[in-house]
Amino acid sequence: MPRSFEFVGLDGTNPLGFLAAVGTLVSLEQAGVGEPRLRWERATRWAPILEGVDAEDEEALARIVARSLRGRLVPKDAEGRRLAAQKEMERVKKVIDKKNAEIKKRRLRGHERTEAEERELRPLQREYEEKRGQWLKALRAAVPRPELALGKRIDCTRGEYREHAATLVATAHASDRGSLDMLAAFGTDAVCQRRSDSIEPTPFCFISGSGHQFFLETARELLGKVDADRVHRTLFRSWDYRDQRLSMRWDPIEDRRYALMGRDPTASGNKARTVWMANLLAYRSLVLFPSAPMGRRLQTAGWDAKQASFTWPLWGHPLSVDGVRSLLQLRELVEERPDVLTMRARGIEAIYRARRIEV
Repeated sequence: MPRSFEFVGLDGTNPLGFLAAVGTLVSLEQAGVGEPRLRWERATRWAPILEGVDAEDEEALARIVARSLRGRLVPKDAEGRRLAAQKEMERVKKVIDKKNAEIKKRRLRGHERTEAEERELRPLQREYEEKRGQWLKALRAAVPRPELALGKRIDCTRGEYREHAATLVATAHASDRGSLDMLAAFGTDAVCQRRSDSIEPTPFCFISGSGHQFFLETARELLGKVDADRVHRTLFRSWDYRDQRLSMRWDPIEDRRYALMGRDPTASGNKARTVWMANLLAYRSLVLFPSAPMGRRLQTAGWDAKQASFTWPLWGHPLSVDGVRSLLQLRELVEERPDVLTMRARGIEAIYRARRIEV
């Protein structure tokens, strides 16, 4: 018999808590257990209530979610091949950087510089592209979810994006298009970063190399941490923030600017902590936040036109994944002052907004 569960560990007023709740719904829908529905109930805070799931208790539900999160099994030797290919790629990249600096020191101009770059730099760049292709092939075999084969970062070139999208389109079908939807959330080959052939990433991408953390690499490493007990603690217990690193930076508590703290945030014993499974569940929610071109800019569901703030609704009637998707993509939701009567008519009980802060 399907039953309902209250996720007491998730707070709908926290963007990470909200995204984790939606990601749990997505995971259960993809696991094919019953007809999962999600609603929000207000008590001392806004708590998500899950209904329509065939799970006998909290532990059984956590196991189902954990299985869905893990993705496909990866061959044991795949990670070793990926690391070896990555080292080769990074070796050539260092050689290129060194050669660039060497040419710059010569202070060549015009034709002489062009000739030196063509003769000395272009062969290295071709070698790098070859090594990168080998790394991407090894990466595809080493990732539990297909969208992670883009690399460490979302902002690949538009050619790489198209190639990966074509592969996913060829293998996706109506009941299994999660990775294709995730790719649509990451960005589009129609919008690139300024003066670059790299696609503009979704505004959900808060980590792009700072502290040696990258968006897709962090998601891949989080998949290696999946454990039913961790999922259970995230959903059904107050968060204890026992985990270090591997954060998507979607939790306001991680705003650790020096001016707001009593001591150095980088000091020993004062490192930032997070909840691994909350971040991974939130990552899975991105399938409901597609990106599309709007003029020359990227527009992502839930974000204002300038990508400066994220807005999310809380609803009182139990909704399926498709119902939640329709709410999250409402254009009226991201207006400066959403119309209260219109929102209530759609079943929305409350709306929250968080500003993106770049440090």
